Amino acid sequence: MAEPQPAPPAQDPDSEPPVILITRVGSWIGAEAAVHFLKRGCIVIGVGSHPERITPLTSALAKLPCSSASRFIACVGPLTSTDVQDEAIAHIKRHGRLTAFVHNVGAFEPRGAGDSQPIEQWEALQLALLESLPMMHRVRALLHRCKSRVVHVASDDESQAGLPPHVALVAIKTAVNMLTAELALVEPTVTSLAVHPGVRLPFATHSSAHPPSTDQLRPAGQLIADLALNADKSMSGQYFMYSEPDFLKPTQS
Repeated sequence: MAEPQPAPPAQDPDSEPPVILITRVGSWIGAEAAVHFLKRGCIVIGVGSHPERITPLTSALAKLPCSSASRFIACVGPLTSTDVQDEAIAHIKRHGRLTAFVHNVGAFEPRGAGDSQPIEQWEALQLALLESLPMMHRVRALLHRCKSRVVHVASDDESQAGLPPHVALVAIKTAVNMLTAELALVEPTVTSLAVHPGVRLPFATHSSAHPPSTDQLRPAGQLIADLALNADKSMSGQYFMYSEPDFLKPTQS
């Protein structure tokens, strides 16, 4: 028996499907959020820096029963690249209004983390926190005009962090909270939210050839999709802590 799909978000009959922009879509939370948005009938524009993650993810998402090859659009390249930013904005304008921006701040990949010194790891973390800001500023006018929602996600890929995960995550959460509050203040038409889903292994370490299946999806991705599509304006500036239930936590060997 086919599993029932979630109802799409309420919208005018003549409107276009919701358009969602996700940065660092190749991270575990980016991939899981993409699945939840596709299940809701959204068009997902995913930006990621690493072809070795994005290419298999694109193929895998196209195989989902709820998906189609035309509803997940990958933009591959550095977030700081104006060409990548232009490509993402062109896709947004081609497909309609920008409903939500999932600003995945935390997932970061220090170059050569295994051989780097702590100061280099901290510099990589600082770069990760800053490098997606140009993309947010580029789409800010669209966010304002469409009265969009922005979900800032404070998470990192455990095996990529280099630094102790709890140390990196505290720094990431602090930065995300400040960014969320600032955007809520300076852009009152935009609903700015933060989600702290915790630390997970990167998507690529599970299986690059297969996206998370329906029965493997964790509620963090669902929470992000629900907030991005349905959060009330009165929630702007708030953050939401996500704690996994014990049965979803990895067991220690």
